[in-house]
Amino acid sequence: MTKQLEYLIIYHKEDNDGVFSAAIFYDYIINKLHLKLEDLCFMGEDYNGLSEFQKYNTPEQLHKDFKHIIMTDISFNDPKYMKALYKEFGSDFIWCDHHAPIIKASHENRFDDAPGVRDTTRSAILCVWKYLYDQFDEAYNKKEVPELLRILSAWDSWSYEREGYDQEYVRNVNKGVTFEYDLQLGKVKHVIHELVVKYVDGLPNWEYIEDQLIKDMYDLGKKLNDYDDITMRNIIISAGDFEWKLQNDRKACVIFHQGATSSLHFKYVKDMHPEIQHGIVFKHQANSNWVVSIYNINNEDTFHCGDYCKKMYNGGGHAGAAGCTLTQEQFIKILKKKIF
Repeated sequence: MTKQLEYLIIYHKEDNDGVFSAAIFYDYIINKLHLKLEDLCFMGEDYNGLSEFQKYNTPEQLHKDFKHIIMTDISFNDPKYMKALYKEFGSDFIWCDHHAPIIKASHENRFDDAPGVRDTTRSAILCVWKYLYDQFDEAYNKKEVPELLRILSAWDSWSYEREGYDQEYVRNVNKGVTFEYDLQLGKVKHVIHELVVKYVDGLPNWEYIEDQLIKDMYDLGKKLNDYDDITMRNIIISAGDFEWKLQNDRKACVIFHQGATSSLHFKYVKDMHPEIQHGIVFKHQANSNWVVSIYNINNEDTFHCGDYCKKMYNGGGHAGAAGCTLTQEQFIKILKKKIF
């Protein structure tokens, strides 16, 4: 008979928001609850992998293996499965997220009172920090939460103005952090521990200088982003397809690109083709599926990419950036018509 572990922590592995928010939980469980590492199971996933995981694991089966489940910056696309998890685990199911479609579905399906924090105006990083350390936002309102976390949250949740930062500044810091720590939980957990010591415990902390780290990450990120901008501009000029539309006739530019992208990679489109409203990226996977990312090119656009992907392709995401996974058959049909 296998031992029932204390925690299964499922986190979004594809960006800093998922990895850093998981690291905050890691530090809390290890250093505040004093559990041992062998009592924890961390599962970094994307949405495609999470769908595969769901096929073979019922909530009842999971409860035999784990006493608690934590989900951060990610959710199962099926609201009924999320509700079943909450019903099975009760208060031992903790969910921190900021993606509007599944949060809306949680109200409709009545699992919105699960423990955790859901807030579309901030990223999972600050949702987790609030849940564990700042329930009433007292420190947040005084800007006494870690600045690095506020910057990373501003990038992931498009909340630059709310956090008081310039978009390019946030973009550069996020890029530097992504390169430096490579989305590796083992590297990020040390940064989080230093931030907890500084901001929560209030202990002297001579080994960690947050301001210098942010400056270093900005400088590194700016160099990388400047290079990326030139590269992406050349890709769009040489391979961008401007004949695509959404099913509601909104115009889009499509590229096929395996690397990381964001709405800012379509800056050239915004400047030179103002009639184009969206940037769409198709990435081919080893299992023959296609991962699609869609962006609002105009930051002022009220079109909700996440709601669109949820309705049309069972995907999800934010208002300005979202995604989904397509089968090869779905992709071929879309490609023939050039309508996403």
